[in-house]
Amino acid sequence: MAALPLKRTLWLSLGAGVLVMLLLALLADMGETTAALSRMSLAWLPLLLLFSVANYVTRFGRWEFFLRRLGVKLSPADSVAIFVGGFTFSVTPGKLGEVFKSYLIKQVDGTPLARTAPVVLAERLTDLGGLLLLAAVGVLGSRQGGVVWLIGLGLVILLMLFIVSRRMERWLLRALSVLPPVRRRSESISRALDSSRELLRGRDLPVLILVSALAWFWECWGLLYAVRAFGETITLTHGVGIYSLATLFGALAFLPGGLGVTEGSLALMLGSQAGLPAGAAAAATLLIRATTLWFAVGLGLLALFWLDRRWHLGSRLWSGFKDVESEELPETGRSSEQ
Repeated sequence: MAALPLKRTLWLSLGAGVLVMLLLALLADMGETTAALSRMSLAWLPLLLLFSVANYVTRFGRWEFFLRRLGVKLSPADSVAIFVGGFTFSVTPGKLGEVFKSYLIKQVDGTPLARTAPVVLAERLTDLGGLLLLAAVGVLGSRQGGVVWLIGLGLVILLMLFIVSRRMERWLLRALSVLPPVRRRSESISRALDSSRELLRGRDLPVLILVSALAWFWECWGLLYAVRAFGETITLTHGVGIYSLATLFGALAFLPGGLGVTEGSLALMLGSQAGLPAGAAAAATLLIRATTLWFAVGLGLLALFWLDRRWHLGSRLWSGFKDVESEELPETGRSSEQ
C-alpha cells in the first residue's frame, strides 16, 4: 500500500465536502436553503449527536468482538482510540485508509498488519448487510431503489460465496482473473478471504448483521429529528427507508464517504417520498451529514492526536506509513495461528 499523506487527503476531502454542500444548496435553491437553515432549532443538535454516538458504541462492540476472535487484546483506551481514529479515513478514496487501523494496532501491541486487516472487510460486509436489511423498509414502502438494493444484495452474496466456499472462491477468482487488478492480487485476495473466515463464521453472521442494522438504525432515527429541527416531520418508516437507502447508494458508489451521492439521494428522497420543501430537504441533509459523517471525522482526528501523543507516532501518522507495503498477508489456513 502506498503511503497515505493524511493531512493532504483530509484537506482535499474537506474541500470536496464543502463543494458538495454548496452544490446541494444551489440545486435546491440557495435562498430557500438559507432561509431553512436560519430557522433551525439548535435544541435538537445534542439529540442528533447522541444518536451518532449510539451508532459508534454499537459498532465498537462489533469491533471488539472481531479483535477478540483474532486473539487481539488491546487496552480499552487504545481500542477505543484506534476504532474512533478510523473514522478519520471515512473520507479517503474507497475507504482504503481504514486499513490504517490495523497499522495502528501494530504500533500499539505489535500484531502483524495482515492479521487484523480482514477486520475491515468484515466490518464493511456486515455494515452492508445491516443497511440492506433496513433499506428493505424503504424499497417496500416506496417501491423505489429496488435495483440498487438488488445490486447490494448481489454484492453481499458474492462476497459471502468467496468467504464460505473455497471451491467457489477458486472458481470466481479464475473467472475474474481477466481483470488485471484481480489477476495481480489473486493470491493476496485468497489469503485475506481465508483470514476473514475466522471472523464471519456462519452461526455468528446473522447476529452480526442484526447488530449492524441496529447501529445504522440509530442514525436513521436521527434523520427524523434533523427534519424536525427545521419545523417539518416525517414518519419513522420514511426515516429508516430514506437514510438507509441513501447510505447504501453512497457505499456502492465507492466515493470517499459517499460524498455527493449520499447527499443528493437524501435530499431527493426527502422531497419526493416524504414531501419536504426543497429548501428544508437540503437543510436537513446538510445537518444530518454534519452530525454523522463530519462529526465522526472530527472525533477521529481527536483520537489520532491522542494516539500520537501516547505512542509518539509523529510523521509516520501524518505523512503516511510508508513501510505498510512491506507487510505480508498470512499463509493460507494459518490466520488463527499467528
